[in-house]
Amino acid sequence: MMHKDIKLIVYQIKRIGKDNLMLLLLVYPALLAAVGKLSIPFFRDAFIEDFDLMNHYPAILVFFIIANPYIYGALAAFTLLDEREENVLLAIRVTPLTLSHYLGTKVFFFSIVSILSGMFITWFLDLVTISFVESFVINTLIAMSAPFSMILINSFANNRVEGFALVKGTSLMIILPLTAFYVPEKWNLLLGCIPGYWPAMSINKLANPSFGFMPYWGYSLAGFLYILILIALCFRRFKRRIS
Repeated sequence: MMHKDIKLIVYQIKRIGKDNLMLLLLVYPALLAAVGKLSIPFFRDAFIEDFDLMNHYPAILVFFIIANPYIYGALAAFTLLDEREENVLLAIRVTPLTLSHYLGTKVFFFSIVSILSGMFITWFLDLVTISFVESFVINTLIAMSAPFSMILINSFANNRVEGFALVKGTSLMIILPLTAFYVPEKWNLLLGCIPGYWPAMSINKLANPSFGFMPYWGYSLAGFLYILILIALCFRRFKRRIS
C-alpha cells in the first residue's frame, strides 16, 4: 500500500511539471515570502511618523500564511479538474484503488507542502514570536484550506474556466479573516463562519495574550473541527457530481 501511495505522489509531481502555470503556482509561496520580507520593513519605515506598522504584524502574518495554502488549493483544484476532463477518475473506478484513497493521497501531498512552506514563511518573516510547536499546529490548521479549496472548487466547476472564476471568488477567504483583528472582541466571533478566522485568532492570542476567552490551541481545535466538517460536506457534493 505504501508503494502505491508513493507512486501516486510521484504522479502528482509529474502532472505539475507538465504545466507552466502549475510550476508558477508552485514557486509562488517562496516569492510571496520574499515580497513580504522586503516590503514590510520598507513600509514600516516609510509610514513610521503616521502609524506603527508593528502593531499590525499579527494580521500581516495571517495574510501571508493564509495566502500560501490558498495557492496550493488552487493548484490542487486545477490538477483535479484536468483529471476529470481526462476521465482519470472514471478509470480509477475499474481499478482496486478507491476514489477516496486517490484523493486522500492528493490531499496528503498538498497539505504537507502547505504545512512546510507555511512554517518557512512564519519563520522567515519573523513577525510574531511563535514556537516551533505553535507554528506547526497553526500552519497544519491553515494547510487544511488547500484540500478544502480543492474540493470546494471541484464541487461547482466543470472545467478550468469555471475553476478560475471560483478561485477569484474564493480569494475573499484570504481577506475576510483579517477583518477579525479590527472588529470589537465581543463581536468578532460572528466571523467564525470563515475558515481562516480560527487560525487568525490563534495567532492573535499568541501575539496578545489578553485577547479572547480561549487559549490559542482552543481556537485551533475549533478550527480543525469546523474545516473538517466543511471538507466532508463538500466531498459529499463532489461525489454526487461525478457519480
